[in-house]
Amino acid sequence: MMQQGHVQTPEQPTSAAADEATRVRVLQARIRELGWTGLVVQGRPNVRYLSGFRGTTAWLVITAQRAHILTDGRYWERAQQEAPAFELVRVRRRYDDTLREVLAGLEGTVGFEAERITVAQYRRFLEPLSHIQWVPADEEMARLRMVKGDDELAAIRRAAVCTDKAMRQVPQWLRPGITERELAWELEKYMREHGAEDVAFPIMVAFGEHTASPHAETGDTRLQPEMAVCVDMGARVDGYCADLTRSFWYGTNPDPEYLRAWQAVREASVAALTVLEGGASGRLVDAAARDTLARYGYREAFLHSLGHGLGLEVHEPPRLSWQVDHVIPTRCVVTVEPGVYLTGRWGIRLEELVIVWDNGPEVVSQAPHWQVIPTS
Repeated sequence: MMQQGHVQTPEQPTSAAADEATRVRVLQARIRELGWTGLVVQGRPNVRYLSGFRGTTAWLVITAQRAHILTDGRYWERAQQEAPAFELVRVRRRYDDTLREVLAGLEGTVGFEAERITVAQYRRFLEPLSHIQWVPADEEMARLRMVKGDDELAAIRRAAVCTDKAMRQVPQWLRPGITERELAWELEKYMREHGAEDVAFPIMVAFGEHTASPHAETGDTRLQPEMAVCVDMGARVDGYCADLTRSFWYGTNPDPEYLRAWQAVREASVAALTVLEGGASGRLVDAAARDTLARYGYREAFLHSLGHGLGLEVHEPPRLSWQVDHVIPTRCVVTVEPGVYLTGRWGIRLEELVIVWDNGPEVVSQAPHWQVIPTS
Protein backbone atom coordinates (compact mmCIF):
# COMPACT_ATOMS: atom_id res chain seq x y z
CA MET A 1 0.00 0.00 0.00
CA MET A 2 1.18 3.54 -0.71
CA GLN A 3 1.69 5.72 2.32
CA GLN A 4 -0.65 8.62 3.00
CA GLY A 5 1.47 11.49 4.37
CA HIS A 6 0.21 14.96 3.36
CA VAL A 7 -2.48 13.56 1.04
CA GLN A 8 -5.65 15.34 -0.06
CA THR A 9 -8.31 13.05 -1.50
CA PRO A 10 -9.72 13.94 -4.92
CA GLU A 11 -12.99 15.63 -5.58
CA GLN A 12 -15.46 14.26 -8.08
CA PRO A 13 -14.05 15.11 -11.54
CA THR A 14 -15.70 18.03 -13.29
CA SER A 15 -16.77 17.76 -16.91
CA ALA A 16 -13.57 19.56 -17.88
CA ALA A 17 -11.56 16.79 -16.22
CA ALA A 18 -13.62 13.91 -17.59
CA ASP A 19 -11.16 13.15 -20.39
CA GLU A 20 -8.23 12.95 -17.98
CA ALA A 21 -10.18 10.69 -15.61
CA THR A 22 -11.04 8.38 -18.51
CA ARG A 23 -7.41 8.28 -19.62
CA VAL A 24 -6.31 7.28 -16.14
CA ARG A 25 -8.89 4.48 -16.05
CA VAL A 26 -7.69 3.20 -19.42
CA LEU A 27 -4.09 3.32 -18.21
CA GLN A 28 -4.98 1.54 -14.97
CA ALA A 29 -6.62 -1.24 -16.96
CA ARG A 30 -3.45 -1.53 -19.02
CA ILE A 31 -1.33 -1.66 -15.85
CA ARG A 32 -3.41 -4.62 -14.65
CA GLU A 33 -3.15 -6.29 -18.05
CA LEU A 34 0.65 -5.98 -18.05
CA GLY A 35 0.93 -7.27 -14.52
CA TRP A 36 2.65 -4.09 -13.35
CA THR A 37 2.27 -2.61 -9.90
CA GLY A 38 2.13 0.97 -11.16
CA LEU A 39 3.54 3.77 -13.25
CA VAL A 40 5.55 6.90 -12.43
CA VAL A 41 5.22 9.92 -14.74
CA GLN A 42 7.16 13.21 -14.62
CA GLY A 43 7.41 14.50 -18.21
CA ARG A 44 5.28 17.63 -18.58
CA PRO A 45 3.30 16.52 -21.67
CA ASN A 46 2.33 13.21 -20.07
CA VAL A 47 1.57 14.82 -16.72
CA ARG A 48 -0.78 17.24 -18.44
CA TYR A 49 -2.32 14.56 -20.64
CA LEU A 50 -3.17 12.29 -17.71
CA SER A 51 -4.01 14.79 -14.98
CA GLY A 52 -4.81 18.13 -16.61
CA PHE A 53 -2.11 19.83 -14.51
CA ARG A 54 -0.27 22.49 -16.52
CA GLY A 55 2.38 23.60 -14.04
CA THR A 56 6.07 22.98 -14.60
CA THR A 57 6.81 20.54 -11.76
CA ALA A 58 4.86 17.47 -10.67
CA TRP A 59 5.18 13.69 -10.47
CA LEU A 60 2.32 11.25 -10.97
CA VAL A 61 2.18 7.85 -9.28
CA ILE A 62 -0.57 5.68 -10.76
CA THR A 63 -1.46 2.17 -9.64
CA ALA A 64 -4.29 -0.12 -10.71
CA GLN A 65 -6.52 1.45 -8.04
CA ARG A 66 -5.22 4.92 -7.24
CA ALA A 67 -3.71 8.04 -8.79
CA HIS A 68 -1.51 10.52 -6.91
CA ILE A 69 0.01 13.81 -8.01
CA LEU A 70 3.01 15.11 -6.12
CA THR A 71 3.72 18.83 -6.24
CA ASP A 72 4.97 21.61 -3.98
CA GLY A 73 3.46 24.73 -2.47
CA ARG A 74 4.02 26.81 -5.61
CA TYR A 75 1.45 24.73 -7.48
CA TRP A 76 -0.79 23.39 -4.72
CA GLU A 77 -3.87 25.46 -5.50
CA ARG A 78 -3.34 25.03 -9.22
CA ALA A 79 -3.14 21.25 -8.86
CA GLN A 80 -6.36 21.28 -6.82
CA GLN A 81 -8.11 23.09 -9.66
CA GLU A 82 -6.55 21.34 -12.66
CA ALA A 83 -6.20 17.74 -11.42
CA PRO A 84 -9.39 17.07 -9.43
CA ALA A 85 -9.35 13.32 -10.17
CA PHE A 86 -5.98 12.86 -8.42
CA GLU A 87 -5.08 12.53 -4.77
CA LEU A 88 -2.73 15.43 -4.02
CA VAL A 89 0.49 14.77 -2.13
CA ARG A 90 2.28 17.91 -0.95
CA VAL A 91 6.04 18.05 -1.35
CA ARG A 92 7.19 19.96 1.72
CA ARG A 93 10.97 19.64 1.28
CA ARG A 94 12.39 17.46 -1.51
CA TYR A 95 10.68 15.63 -4.35
CA ASP A 96 12.88 12.55 -4.01
CA ASP A 97 12.02 12.21 -0.31
CA THR A 98 8.29 12.52 -0.98
CA LEU A 99 8.44 10.09 -3.90
CA ARG A 100 10.16 7.53 -1.67
CA GLU A 101 7.42 7.97 0.92
CA VAL A 102 4.66 7.40 -1.63
CA LEU A 103 6.41 4.39 -3.18
CA ALA A 104 7.58 2.86 0.09
CA GLY A 105 5.02 0.05 0.11
CA LEU A 106 4.98 -0.52 -3.62
CA GLU A 107 6.77 -3.62 -4.92
CA GLY A 108 7.09 -5.44 -8.21
CA THR A 109 7.27 -3.90 -11.68
CA VAL A 110 6.71 -0.17 -12.12
CA GLY A 111 6.84 1.69 -15.42
CA PHE A 112 8.68 4.98 -15.95
CA GLU A 113 9.43 7.35 -18.83
CA ALA A 114 12.82 6.08 -19.92
CA GLU A 115 12.97 8.43 -22.91
CA ARG A 116 12.21 11.54 -20.85
CA ILE A 117 13.96 11.12 -17.53
CA THR A 118 17.63 12.06 -17.40
CA VAL A 119 20.35 9.79 -16.04
CA ALA A 120 20.79 12.19 -13.13
CA GLN A 121 17.07 12.08 -12.34
CA TYR A 122 17.01 8.30 -12.56
CA ARG A 123 19.92 7.99 -10.15
CA ARG A 124 18.39 10.46 -7.70
CA PHE A 125 14.73 9.52 -7.80
CA LEU A 126 14.34 5.93 -8.97
CA GLU A 127 17.53 3.89 -8.60
CA PRO A 128 17.57 4.13 -4.76
CA LEU A 129 14.19 2.36 -4.70
CA SER A 130 15.80 -1.05 -5.05
CA HIS A 131 12.62 -2.89 -4.06
CA ILE A 132 11.07 -1.86 -7.40
CA GLN A 133 11.84 -3.27 -10.83
CA TRP A 134 11.79 -0.31 -13.22
CA VAL A 135 10.69 -0.90 -16.83
CA PRO A 136 10.28 1.59 -19.73
CA ALA A 137 6.68 2.69 -20.25
CA ASP A 138 7.14 5.11 -23.16
CA GLU A 139 5.39 2.90 -25.70
CA GLU A 140 2.36 2.56 -23.45
CA MET A 141 2.04 6.32 -23.10
CA ALA A 142 2.59 6.85 -26.83
CA ARG A 143 -0.10 4.31 -27.71
CA LEU A 144 -2.57 6.07 -25.43
CA ARG A 145 -1.78 9.57 -26.71
CA MET A 146 -1.88 8.72 -30.42
CA VAL A 147 -5.68 8.44 -30.47
CA LYS A 148 -7.11 11.92 -29.98
CA GLY A 149 -10.31 12.78 -28.15
CA ASP A 150 -12.85 15.32 -29.35
CA ASP A 151 -11.44 18.14 -27.20
CA GLU A 152 -7.93 17.43 -28.47
CA LEU A 153 -9.05 17.49 -32.09
CA ALA A 154 -10.94 20.74 -31.48
CA ALA A 155 -7.81 22.38 -30.04
CA ILE A 156 -5.67 21.17 -32.95
CA ARG A 157 -8.22 22.52 -35.42
CA ARG A 158 -8.09 25.93 -33.71
CA ALA A 159 -4.31 25.89 -33.84
CA ALA A 160 -4.44 25.00 -37.54
CA VAL A 161 -6.90 27.80 -38.31
CA CYS A 162 -4.62 30.32 -36.59
CA THR A 163 -1.60 28.98 -38.50
CA ASP A 164 -3.42 29.07 -41.84
CA LYS A 165 -4.49 32.68 -41.27
CA ALA A 166 -0.91 33.71 -40.60
CA MET A 167 0.38 31.92 -43.69
CA ARG A 168 -2.18 33.71 -45.85
CA GLN A 169 -0.60 37.03 -44.83
CA VAL A 170 2.83 36.10 -46.20
CA PRO A 171 2.44 37.71 -49.66
CA GLN A 172 1.69 41.12 -48.15
CA TRP A 173 4.84 40.99 -45.99
CA LEU A 174 7.22 39.93 -48.76
CA ARG A 175 9.44 42.67 -50.09
CA PRO A 176 13.02 42.87 -51.34
CA GLY A 177 15.36 43.32 -48.40
CA ILE A 178 13.21 41.74 -45.66
CA THR A 179 15.24 39.25 -43.63
CA GLU A 180 14.27 35.71 -42.69
CA ARG A 181 14.16 36.78 -39.06
CA GLU A 182 11.89 39.75 -39.77
CA LEU A 183 9.37 37.61 -41.65
CA ALA A 184 9.43 35.01 -38.87
CA TRP A 185 8.64 37.73 -36.33
CA GLU A 186 5.71 39.02 -38.40
CA LEU A 187 4.31 35.48 -38.47
CA GLU A 188 4.79 34.90 -34.75
CA LYS A 189 3.30 38.25 -33.83
CA TYR A 190 0.27 37.64 -36.05
CA MET A 191 -0.41 34.22 -34.55
CA ARG A 192 -0.11 35.51 -31.00
CA GLU A 193 -2.50 38.36 -31.83
CA HIS A 194 -5.03 35.97 -33.37
CA GLY A 195 -5.47 33.27 -30.76
CA ALA A 196 -2.15 31.47 -30.27
CA GLU A 197 -0.80 31.16 -26.75
CA ASP A 198 2.63 30.42 -28.20
CA VAL A 199 4.35 29.06 -31.27
CA ALA A 200 4.53 25.28 -31.43
CA PHE A 201 8.24 25.46 -32.34
CA PRO A 202 10.68 28.15 -33.53
CA ILE A 203 9.43 29.37 -36.90
CA MET A 204 11.65 28.43 -39.82
CA VAL A 205 11.95 30.96 -42.63
CA ALA A 206 14.53 30.26 -45.32
CA PHE A 207 15.43 32.20 -48.46
CA GLY A 208 17.46 31.10 -51.48
CA GLU A 209 20.06 28.41 -50.88
CA HIS A 210 19.00 28.10 -47.24
CA THR A 211 15.82 26.37 -48.40
CA ALA A 212 17.95 23.36 -49.40
CA SER A 213 18.37 22.52 -45.70
CA PRO A 214 15.28 20.72 -44.31
CA HIS A 215 15.82 22.35 -40.91
CA ALA A 216 17.40 25.63 -41.89
CA GLU A 217 18.11 28.09 -39.10
CA THR A 218 16.21 31.35 -39.53
CA GLY A 219 18.80 34.09 -39.89
CA ASP A 220 19.59 37.43 -41.50
CA THR A 221 19.55 36.45 -45.18
CA ARG A 222 17.67 39.13 -47.11
CA LEU A 223 15.02 38.34 -49.67
CA GLN A 224 15.73 39.31 -53.26
CA PRO A 225 13.73 38.78 -56.45
CA GLU A 226 14.09 35.33 -58.03
CA MET A 227 14.62 33.47 -54.76
CA ALA A 228 13.09 30.28 -53.37
CA VAL A 229 11.25 30.69 -50.06
CA CYS A 230 10.28 28.07 -47.46
CA VAL A 231 8.19 28.81 -44.36
CA ASP A 232 7.58 26.15 -41.66
CA MET A 233 5.51 27.17 -38.63
CA GLY A 234 2.72 26.27 -36.26
CA ALA A 235 0.58 27.87 -33.57
CA ARG A 236 -0.02 26.36 -30.14
CA VAL A 237 -3.60 26.69 -28.85
CA ASP A 238 -4.74 25.31 -25.49
CA GLY A 239 -1.52 23.32 -25.37
CA TYR A 240 -1.98 21.63 -28.76
CA CYS A 241 0.18 22.18 -31.83
CA ALA A 242 -0.25 22.83 -35.52
CA ASP A 243 2.42 22.36 -38.18
CA LEU A 244 2.40 23.79 -41.71
CA THR A 245 4.99 24.33 -44.44
CA ARG A 246 4.71 26.19 -47.73
CA SER A 247 7.39 26.69 -50.38
CA PHE A 248 7.25 29.01 -53.38
CA TRP A 249 9.32 31.05 -55.78
CA TYR A 250 9.47 34.81 -55.19
CA GLY A 251 9.84 36.59 -58.51
CA THR A 252 8.63 36.59 -62.10
CA ASN A 253 11.23 34.33 -63.73
CA PRO A 254 11.20 31.06 -61.76
CA ASP A 255 13.77 28.33 -62.33
CA PRO A 256 12.01 25.80 -64.60
CA GLU A 257 13.39 22.90 -62.57
CA TYR A 258 12.01 24.48 -59.41
CA LEU A 259 8.54 24.44 -60.96
CA ARG A 260 8.97 20.81 -62.00
CA ALA A 261 10.19 19.77 -58.55
CA TRP A 262 7.38 21.74 -56.86
CA GLN A 263 4.85 19.83 -58.96
CA ALA A 264 6.54 16.54 -58.04
CA VAL A 265 6.29 17.36 -54.33
CA ARG A 266 2.63 18.31 -54.68
CA GLU A 267 1.87 15.04 -56.46
CA ALA A 268 3.79 13.09 -53.81
CA SER A 269 1.59 14.67 -51.15
CA VAL A 270 -1.58 13.67 -53.00
CA ALA A 271 -0.27 10.12 -53.52
CA ALA A 272 0.39 9.72 -49.80
CA LEU A 273 -3.00 11.11 -48.84
CA THR A 274 -4.68 8.67 -51.22
CA VAL A 275 -3.46 5.66 -49.21
CA LEU A 276 -3.62 7.20 -45.71
CA GLU A 277 -6.44 5.81 -43.57
CA GLY A 278 -6.99 4.25 -40.17
CA GLY A 279 -4.98 1.03 -39.92
CA ALA A 280 -2.61 1.96 -42.75
CA SER A 281 1.10 1.22 -42.58
CA GLY A 282 3.19 4.34 -42.07
CA ARG A 283 5.94 2.76 -44.14
CA LEU A 284 3.61 2.22 -47.10
CA VAL A 285 2.26 5.78 -46.90
CA ASP A 286 5.86 7.05 -46.95
CA ALA A 287 6.57 4.78 -49.93
CA ALA A 288 3.66 6.24 -51.91
CA ALA A 289 5.22 9.71 -51.71
CA ARG A 290 8.78 8.45 -52.23
CA ASP A 291 7.83 6.44 -55.33
CA THR A 292 6.14 9.50 -56.83
CA LEU A 293 9.29 11.59 -56.35
CA ALA A 294 11.36 8.77 -57.80
CA ARG A 295 9.42 8.96 -61.06
CA TYR A 296 10.59 12.56 -61.34
CA GLY A 297 14.16 11.57 -60.50
CA TYR A 298 14.10 13.01 -56.96
CA ARG A 299 14.16 9.92 -54.73
CA GLU A 300 17.63 10.77 -53.38
CA ALA A 301 16.63 14.41 -52.88
CA PHE A 302 13.92 13.49 -50.33
CA LEU A 303 16.02 13.64 -47.17
CA HIS A 304 13.60 12.87 -44.34
CA SER A 305 10.58 10.79 -43.38
CA LEU A 306 7.19 11.69 -44.78
CA GLY A 307 5.59 12.76 -41.53
CA HIS A 308 4.98 12.40 -37.81
CA GLY A 309 2.26 12.45 -35.21
CA LEU A 310 1.30 15.69 -33.50
CA GLY A 311 -0.61 16.77 -30.40
CA LEU A 312 0.64 18.24 -27.14
CA GLU A 313 4.08 17.95 -28.75
CA VAL A 314 4.93 18.86 -32.30
CA HIS A 315 6.65 15.49 -32.81
CA GLU A 316 4.85 12.45 -31.44
CA PRO A 317 4.32 8.86 -32.58
CA PRO A 318 3.37 7.50 -35.00
CA ARG A 319 5.86 8.11 -37.77
CA LEU A 320 5.26 7.90 -41.49
CA SER A 321 8.69 6.59 -42.39
CA TRP A 322 10.58 3.95 -44.31
CA GLN A 323 12.65 3.33 -41.17
CA VAL A 324 9.85 1.99 -38.95
CA ASP A 325 6.47 0.42 -39.63
CA HIS A 326 3.97 2.11 -37.37
CA VAL A 327 0.28 1.36 -37.80
CA ILE A 328 -1.61 4.65 -38.13
CA PRO A 329 -4.68 4.53 -35.87
CA THR A 330 -8.01 6.18 -36.52
CA ARG A 331 -8.35 9.60 -34.80
CA CYS A 332 -4.63 10.12 -35.03
CA VAL A 333 -3.21 13.47 -36.20
CA VAL A 334 -0.20 13.37 -38.51
CA THR A 335 1.73 15.57 -40.90
CA VAL A 336 2.32 14.71 -44.56
CA GLU A 337 5.37 16.64 -45.74
CA PRO A 338 7.28 15.37 -48.77
CA GLY A 339 10.22 17.43 -49.96
CA VAL A 340 12.99 17.89 -52.50
CA TYR A 341 16.32 19.46 -51.52
CA LEU A 342 19.10 20.32 -53.98
CA THR A 343 22.24 21.46 -52.16
CA GLY A 344 23.52 24.86 -53.27
CA ARG A 345 20.31 25.65 -55.16
CA TRP A 346 16.98 25.42 -53.33
CA GLY A 347 14.60 23.14 -51.46
CA ILE A 348 10.85 22.56 -51.47
CA ARG A 349 8.59 21.15 -48.75
CA LEU A 350 4.80 21.14 -48.71
CA GLU A 351 3.29 20.07 -45.39
CA GLU A 352 -0.31 19.29 -44.54
CA LEU A 353 -1.88 18.65 -41.14
CA VAL A 354 -4.18 15.64 -41.32
CA ILE A 355 -6.69 13.87 -39.09
CA VAL A 356 -6.86 10.15 -39.92
CA TRP A 357 -10.27 8.49 -40.10
CA ASP A 358 -11.36 4.97 -41.05
CA ASN A 359 -12.42 6.13 -44.50
CA GLY A 360 -9.37 8.27 -45.20
CA PRO A 361 -7.69 11.54 -44.30
CA GLU A 362 -9.19 14.87 -43.38
CA VAL A 363 -6.77 17.58 -44.48
CA VAL A 364 -7.06 20.28 -41.85
CA SER A 365 -4.55 22.67 -43.44
CA GLN A 366 -6.29 25.24 -45.63
CA ALA A 367 -3.48 27.67 -46.45
CA PRO A 368 -2.97 28.37 -50.17
CA HIS A 369 -0.44 26.39 -52.20
CA TRP A 370 1.53 29.08 -54.00
CA GLN A 371 3.96 27.88 -56.62
CA VAL A 372 5.06 31.43 -57.44
CA ILE A 373 4.46 34.73 -55.66
CA PRO A 374 5.47 37.49 -58.07
CA THR A 375 7.38 40.57 -56.99
CA SER A 376 5.09 43.58 -56.83
